[in-house]
Amino acid sequence: MEKMDLKTLNRIDRLRRLKSRGPKTPKWLKPYHLLFIAFLTIFIFGAIIKVLEQNRI
Repeated sequence: MEKMDLKTLNRIDRLRRLKSRGPKTPKWLKPYHLLFIAFLTIFIFGAIIKVLEQNRI
């Protein structure tokens, strides 16, 4: 077996760790991003409701 460089060893190690850990959560699903998305959706829904109320009058 020939000597492996550090890059290959790190890649193998990362693959092994990923397999044992299961699926990795995407970056946008991290807690702060989730809070930001929740705030945005609430804000957008509020704006839509206001627009609908104004159109009714």
